[in-house]
Amino acid sequence: MLEKLKGIIRELLWFIKGVDQALLEESVSALEGEYLELETVFLTIVLGPLVGIRTLTPLLSLELLDTLRDELRILASRAFKGEDVLGDLMSALGGEW
Repeated sequence: MLEKLKGIIRELLWFIKGVDQALLEESVSALEGEYLELETVFLTIVLGPLVGIRTLTPLLSLELLDTLRDELRILASRAFKGEDVLGDLMSALGGEW
């Protein structure tokens, strides 16, 4: 009887740990989604005045461009490659086209 009770308690603890892990993973994925949305908004705010969307003054946008150096490099490489699937695969593997 005591062993059966210990087994039930052990299973209940595993269930609670599983629920805790699932909530943690769900929270992380929600935070990643929020991060991507905020990054998109920041890019729109900074690059918008350069293409005609009035959000900031163009001078302020130019001052903030230094923080976007890596993103602009990725944007330029994607624009250069276009829809090159093989190029995307090779760049994901670490190669350069």
